[in-house]
Amino acid sequence: MSTGPGPPDRGYAAGLRALLAQMSLPYGFTLATFTAVGLAAHFKGDNPGPWEILLFLGGAFAGYLVMVVITTGLRLRVRPEPIPLKSWQMVHVLPLAVVFLLALLSAYVLPNPLLWFTNGLALTLGYVGCLAAVLWYLRGTDDRGEAT
Repeated sequence: MSTGPGPPDRGYAAGLRALLAQMSLPYGFTLATFTAVGLAAHFKGDNPGPWEILLFLGGAFAGYLVMVVITTGLRLRVRPEPIPLKSWQMVHVLPLAVVFLLALLSAYVLPNPLLWFTNGLALTLGYVGCLAAVLWYLRGTDDRGEAT
């Protein structure tokens, strides 16, 4: 591990850190997706058919579109800022818990096939919205979690 000026650390641990940092967001979204689908399938009682899958995709797309409209107003070009993450910020417990609770509530309360659409919506709005809020909050804290 590099402790000062000089060439960057190119060992296994450095490569693994870089890989984990790059894949933490899509990995968390994948876990959230399986959670939302699994809960809907459990409450429906069997595997989803083509229409349920299409409704789930429609809900997930609608949630993403809502986020895009809110944040960019559908501007033609968006210049995203990099998302700096400390290692403990790559574990997305709160966003995954929010998706679980939203998808569970949706699947428990709503009838089939509506629950598929709402679970897709819960997936995107719950995971992306909550993760963005957590990362926004953590940007204003130091390494000990205290406000700066």
